[in-house]
Amino acid sequence: MKKWEKYLKNLGLSETESKLYLEVLKMGPSSVQDIARKTDLSRVSVYSLIENLTKLGLMTSVQKKKKTLYAVEPPERIISLAEKKEQDIHQALKEIKSNIQELKLAQSGDRPIVKMYEGSEVFLAMQEDMLLSKVDQISEFGNLDEIDKIYPYEQLKPLHKKITNLKVKRKIIYQTKNKLTRIDEPGKKIKYLNDDIKYFGGDFFLYKDTVWLSSFSGKQITVMIKSQEIKDTLQCAFDILWDSIK
Repeated sequence: MKKWEKYLKNLGLSETESKLYLEVLKMGPSSVQDIARKTDLSRVSVYSLIENLTKLGLMTSVQKKKKTLYAVEPPERIISLAEKKEQDIHQALKEIKSNIQELKLAQSGDRPIVKMYEGSEVFLAMQEDMLLSKVDQISEFGNLDEIDKIYPYEQLKPLHKKITNLKVKRKIIYQTKNKLTRIDEPGKKIKYLNDDIKYFGGDFFLYKDTVWLSSFSGKQITVMIKSQEIKDTLQCAFDILWDSIK
């Protein structure tokens, strides 16, 4: 049974859990007292180990007359546990590969965290980050014509409602050739660029220590940067532009 102790430990069981499982497998349905005697463990330890193995789906309790006995589930459950571990490892590996750049950038302790997104699904990531960050102020600078093509105003209303309920202050500067407008909401102020400003096709959000930069030329590409210094620099430029627009 040594090889099975090894297999079980590879699946995350402790040495004691592995030995108890194999002993009960050979014993059949048994009382805690008998299991403790066979394994040289205290009854308290046996109860704890049985609880752990039950959560893993490897053991169960059975009633015989008025006595509670404990038994192992069919050995095939080990295969199910191994398959679950395999799935978890594959998922973890996928997530590690997609996010490893975050660790590399943060390795020195003073580098910004940078993530890149493709497509409009970035809206969900941005929304989640803003709400989790408990923002109190947001600054946005963007091309309203391009934004409206990808995110129709009706689609954005649920987020705007959440932001309004949280009493977040918003300052927005829009460029638009199509003369689109947005209504003011509590806490939201909007200014529009003059027609003589060079046309651009992007957008950025600023809040806390975070910057979201998007390009709408072709497929939407968005970069998220977590850096207080970079955010403060762009915030300074935004504030200067805001004050210059009458």
